[in-house]
Amino acid sequence: MRPIRTVIVDDEPRIRKGIERLVQANGEEWEIIGVFSDGQEAYEAIINQFKSIDLLITDVQMPIMDGLTLIKKLNHQLLDFFSMIISGYDDFKYLQDAIREGAIDYILKPIDREKFQLQLNEAKERIRKKQTEEVRRRDIEDRALQLTYAKQIHFLSELTWNDETDLSLLDWASQFPKGHYKLMHIDIDEMLTKMKGVSSLELRDWHLAVEKMMGELLNEESSLQGVKHWIWKKGNLSFWLLMLQEQAEKGPAIEQYLLKVKKRVQHTFPFTVSIAYGNEFEDLSLLPAMRDKLLSLMQFRLIEGGNKVFHLSTLDDLSNEKTSMMPSSVYKLTEQIVYALREKNQLEVTKLLSHFFREIETFRSPLLIQESIQYLCIRIVKWWMENDGFGEEMNLLMKAIQLTKKAANFYQLKDGIKDWVTSLVTKQKEMDSSQSDPIQKAKEWIHDNLGKSITIKKLANHVYLNPTYFCEYFKAETGETVLNYVTITRLKKAKELLEKTDLKIYDVSVGVGYQDTKYFSRLFKQWTNQSPSQYREKHNQLNV
Repeated sequence: MRPIRTVIVDDEPRIRKGIERLVQANGEEWEIIGVFSDGQEAYEAIINQFKSIDLLITDVQMPIMDGLTLIKKLNHQLLDFFSMIISGYDDFKYLQDAIREGAIDYILKPIDREKFQLQLNEAKERIRKKQTEEVRRRDIEDRALQLTYAKQIHFLSELTWNDETDLSLLDWASQFPKGHYKLMHIDIDEMLTKMKGVSSLELRDWHLAVEKMMGELLNEESSLQGVKHWIWKKGNLSFWLLMLQEQAEKGPAIEQYLLKVKKRVQHTFPFTVSIAYGNEFEDLSLLPAMRDKLLSLMQFRLIEGGNKVFHLSTLDDLSNEKTSMMPSSVYKLTEQIVYALREKNQLEVTKLLSHFFREIETFRSPLLIQESIQYLCIRIVKWWMENDGFGEEMNLLMKAIQLTKKAANFYQLKDGIKDWVTSLVTKQKEMDSSQSDPIQKAKEWIHDNLGKSITIKKLANHVYLNPTYFCEYFKAETGETVLNYVTITRLKKAKELLEKTDLKIYDVSVGVGYQDTKYFSRLFKQWTNQSPSQYREKHNQLNV
């Protein structure tokens, strides 16, 4: 165990030195970290310099600040320490005050050497017992934190692996700390090519090394000190990283960290990685939507190549970059097509697309043809994303890019892009014909589907809103999260079934969307302070 950190305070130099010698004579277990002649001097040093002590040995009567006041002020600072009082007065009031302030001994002057040694040994036993309890408590806390972290990683892994995560499983999100989250996806470039001839053992070692390196860089980055993080596996050399900050990010700290990760990987391993990250969010139920955005963002490697960091602003950057490269005719026709889309003029869209393809068909460079089509797609998706009322975002661009990759000839590509663009007009009209109140429409859908899988994506698609915007809009309009509304609605329905039917608890659980009866019972008790069976029994008694 560490030495016993001891402070000695007495205004008489002879007695002060004598106490110091007596403590030092007790062996290396004792460490005198400060010797002072008055309480004020000792107080300032303990608070500002030492931060913590184990034992304070102090005289009662001293100028400026007496010993009892010193102990009282340190107690007010919530310092955890033992104290021994030394006094030249055999005064019962002093003894009472010393005991009241938590002193473990009251020593009269002149100090008896042998008795003082016994008193120090008794103090040591108390201090060692307390230190042992602290070590045990910290060990329990560390294990609890490790267990909590493991459960959180399991939850996050389930959430990112499962495409259709029912909101009932997102109740775990409430057990995460509050704050500003950012999700990142780190993925090896050209996985199939780079992994040829690599053994599974070597692959595992690389994976562990990359994960360790990411954690070390987080600890090294001073601007990210105190930021909570979770790292979990997506696949071979593919990771998810979730960061949590108490305050909204005010600088480029996270982006700088990601650039360092990319650079360190490139210099350390025989491969490179690309990284995608999105905007901040506070509601963890949005994590599946963020996951989809980042997986889609990774597809920009088809355009930009690997070893890059992609953000949602990548669309803006690509749009601006390609504007300077495009012939003016392509730029002009593209803007006219976007305007026609905005006006929902399908005939005009079709006519302009024909002009567009006739124009690029004259280009001699296949690369320029491909870049012109990519620019058109990027501008359309950028316009689409600027309208928060749409359920699809990045996947639209990926569909278009896949068309450019898979088309057997120019005419097949032209027809595919035309179908893709005109489908957007159809989606707009579907949205316009839907109910004007998306919140009411969402609530009705929830009530009609309580026993089925309810996901943020399904709800958002049902009301033609993107998932992030839908969650934010729902909370702004109702004052509660989608997750909370779904949970309460399901539990209200469960109460009704328990009151009005003889269904078994399992059937009630499944009937309101909870496949795990134990989980349902635990959640029900958490919200009502009664288990489902207790609730039913109490209701039946009241209605006899």
